[in-house]
Amino acid sequence: MKRVLALCALLLSAAAAAQDSGKTEEALVVALTQDVIHITSNFTGAEFVVYGTIEAPDAFVGADERDIVIIVRGPASATTVRKRGRVSGIWLNTDSVTFEGVPGFYFLASTRPLDGIAAPAVLKRKGIGLANQDWAGPKRRDLGEFQKALIRSRTADRLFAEEEGAVEMNGASLFQTRVVMPANVPVGDYRVEAYLFRNGQEISAYSATLVIDKLGIERTLYNFATRSSLFYAMAAILVAVLMGLGAAFVFRERD
Repeated sequence: MKRVLALCALLLSAAAAAQDSGKTEEALVVALTQDVIHITSNFTGAEFVVYGTIEAPDAFVGADERDIVIIVRGPASATTVRKRGRVSGIWLNTDSVTFEGVPGFYFLASTRPLDGIAAPAVLKRKGIGLANQDWAGPKRRDLGEFQKALIRSRTADRLFAEEEGAVEMNGASLFQTRVVMPANVPVGDYRVEAYLFRNGQEISAYSATLVIDKLGIERTLYNFATRSSLFYAMAAILVAVLMGLGAAFVFRERD
């Protein structure tokens, strides 16, 4: 019911905006059921819905020619990918590549397969799809192999996902998709992007912000670990030593 009411409000605001501005082109109006997600001690993942409407003078004209692509990504950081090999019969890290600007989470949903929505050059230019990401890295011939390995690893951890056909169209102009985040999703600021395509051309785009943050003792420990990493490491070592001494004392008393 809340989602229905929110969508009705979106429709009313879109109609009012179109009437006031006199615009005639198609445009996206998008919202999220959650724009702030809190991580607590019992956090097992999150789920929210991205939904919206296509603002147009006549929503039914050319409705079959429209496609929607929704992307949720962030936060970006440097990521190192290591390659293992056998050295004298022992498996060791023999090579590594560091990529810059890799999102900790990447989710894509679309009305149908990407190759049917737009040309490869358009998708590459917009960075739509995991295969079209251009993360900065060292100049080397096998860079693509390391990037594919990174994508496979993040996909296995459910941090990267592409769900072609997961955007549901409700009528001529309403759409929605469900986004599922695993428990290991990183904290930070995320960007939710929506694209409207018609006959292979981008017609409109929309961007919103999603925040994932820690609460309670998790927030305190996170701040301590990131802002005072040296003291955090010393405290962790001290706690480990004390626990070891305590365990040794308990077992010695039993003997």
